[in-house]
Amino acid sequence: MGLFNKTPEEIARRDEIKRKEAERREEERREEDERRRAEAFAKTPAGQARAARAAGTRTFQLSLPLSQTTGHTVAMMGAYATTTNTQHASTIDSVEDEGWRLEHAGYVYRVTGSVSRDKFLLAGNKRQFTARLSASIFFASLT
Repeated sequence: MGLFNKTPEEIARRDEIKRKEAERREEERREEDERRRAEAFAKTPAGQARAARAAGTRTFQLSLPLSQTTGHTVAMMGAYATTTNTQHASTIDSVEDEGWRLEHAGYVYRVTGSVSRDKFLLAGNKRQFTARLSASIFFASLT
């Protein structure tokens, strides 16, 4: 062997160190991914329901936005409103899958703002409201 050549044992030892380092990095990456998934799940309604059940609470409350209405006024044209709705059936199912039963739902309509504009060449004004419809949903523990 030459002066700068490695013996087969040294090459094998170096390859083994590299393999172990790669395995360690892969395991750290898997653990980090699992931690991120667990944190993301804990922020969901189902994750919050699981945490409440683990804490031993008998009731669980969830507030969900159902619709958002935004009012608009246009000069010389009038006023109009747009509404976007949100569906939450899968969210309720996921909470019930964690051992909760839907007990009651209440609804709140809250005006969050308004837009007004004077009528063109007429007395008065046009006004449109911005509002949000939310549901407060109460669950009871199955056990």
